[in-house]
Amino acid sequence: MFKSEYFWNFVYTIIFLIITFLIANFLIQNAFLIQQLSVFEFIVLTLAAYRLTRLLVYDKVLNFIRDGIKNSNSENGFIKSSQYFLTCPWCAGIWMSLFISAFYLYCDLGKFFAYILAISGVASFIHITITLLGWVAEERKYTLKKIKKEDKLSRDKSTC
Repeated sequence: MFKSEYFWNFVYTIIFLIITFLIANFLIQNAFLIQQLSVFEFIVLTLAAYRLTRLLVYDKVLNFIRDGIKNSNSENGFIKSSQYFLTCPWCAGIWMSLFISAFYLYCDLGKFFAYILAISGVASFIHITITLLGWVAEERKYTLKKIKKEDKLSRDKSTC
């Protein structure tokens, strides 16, 4: 039973719910209410969660964590469930959102950490956008060269 991936997915879900409840209870008792968040803070938390998730799931800097679990050939349910967690942005994203939100609301260091991640997230969006624009420009350049070459070939054939 403990070898089943479904069992460990269920355990992860229960742990997530318990942690969420405990953090929410702690935050409410200490008057850290999520309703007090401004739109700016919500955007910062969103960007920070995005960046933290991307860091965990995709970025090379944490390959040593991912590769150790991801490359395991074990059929153990805990390992299989962890492999999925470390490669699924949706799964990791909800945990990272919980972590960064609690850390942000709990202490000033959490705010600093969230701002760093949010700035990095914006920089990531800028990089992705610039890269996409470069690809589009290269594709258009290639297409234009191809059209000019075909046009020249058709003119050469018509002059014969």
